[in-house]
Amino acid sequence: MRKRKKWRSKKNIKKIIISVIIIIFLLLLAKFNILNTNTVNTISSTLGFENIINFEEKSVKENTELIENVSKSIKIEPNKLNILYLDVGQADSELIIYKDKTILIDAGNRSDGELIVNGIKALGISKLDYVIGTHIHEDHLGGMSDIVNSFEIGEYYMPYNTTTTASYYENLLESLSDKQENINKASIGDRFSIDDITCEIMCVDNNDPDDANEASIVLQINYGAQKYLFMGDAVEKNEEERNWEDIDVLKVGHHGSDTSSSKKFLNQILPEIAIIPVGENNSYNLPKETIINRFENIGTKIYRTDQDGTIQILSDGNSNEVIKIDVSFDGN
Repeated sequence: MRKRKKWRSKKNIKKIIISVIIIIFLLLLAKFNILNTNTVNTISSTLGFENIINFEEKSVKENTELIENVSKSIKIEPNKLNILYLDVGQADSELIIYKDKTILIDAGNRSDGELIVNGIKALGISKLDYVIGTHIHEDHLGGMSDIVNSFEIGEYYMPYNTTTTASYYENLLESLSDKQENINKASIGDRFSIDDITCEIMCVDNNDPDDANEASIVLQINYGAQKYLFMGDAVEKNEEERNWEDIDVLKVGHHGSDTSSSKKFLNQILPEIAIIPVGENNSYNLPKETIINRFENIGTKIYRTDQDGTIQILSDGNSNEVIKIDVSFDGN
C-alpha cells in the first residue's frame, strides 16, 4: 500500500511539473502575441489554473527615451492641421491632430504598438476621437490592441471580417470587447467631422475579399482648400471603382507597390506631395521604381519614411509645410 501511495505521489508531482512548464510556455506565447489572453486562460483553466493573465494589466511599458525624443522633436500647432506619418518601418500609421481632436489611422506591426502609444502620450493625448483600422493585415493592425488598451476611444472603424484568426486580430477584438467599444462597419460615403475638417470614406469592401488589401478603408480629409487622401493598402481594382478629385497630399497605397498607384489614378488625383511609409532595405524592394517614376512624371514631390523618418504636414488650409522628424516608432 505504501509503495502505491509513493508511486501516486511521484505521479502527481510529475503532473504538476508538466503543468507548470506548459503554463510558462503559454505565458511566453501570450507575451509575444502568438496566443491571445482568452486562449491562454482557457487552456490554463483545464490544467487547474484560473485566469493566469489578469485582463486589467494591459498597460504598455513606458519608454522614457522615446517620450523625451518625441517631446523635444515634434511640435504640434493646435490652430493648424497636423498630420504625422509615423516611421513604423515596413508598416503604416498616421496620426491627425487638429485643435483638441485626433484621428489615428492604423497602428503598425505588433512590435510597434507600444512605441506608438508612448509617442502619442508624449504629445499629451489621452483620447483618440476616431480610430480607423484600414484592413486586417498585421502591418496595419498589429499594434492596434495596445492603442485600444491605452486610450479612450471615441469611434472605431474597421472593415467587416469573419475569416481572420490571427492572434493580433483576436487580441484586438478582445481589447475592444473589454472596453465595450463597438466596431463601426465602414461604408462608402460615410462622413464625420472634427471642427471644420470633413472626412469621408471613399473605398471599403466588407465582403471579405480573398485579397485583404482590397478591403482597405480609403479616407479623404478636406481642410480649407486642401485635400488629403489615405489609401491604406488599396490596390488598382479599388482605384478603378470610382472617379477621384484632385488632391494635395497622398498617403501612397501599399507602400509604393506596383499593385497600386496606377497611371490612370495618379492622373486623376495629381498630388503635389506623396508620402510613402516603407521600411529601410525591406525584403519587398519597395517602393518600386516604376511607381517612383510615375510620381516624378506628374511633378509630385516624394517623401519616404525610410529616408525622411517621421513626416509632419502642417496646414493652415491654404498650403502645406513638410517637416522631417528624426523619430522612429519601428519596434523591429
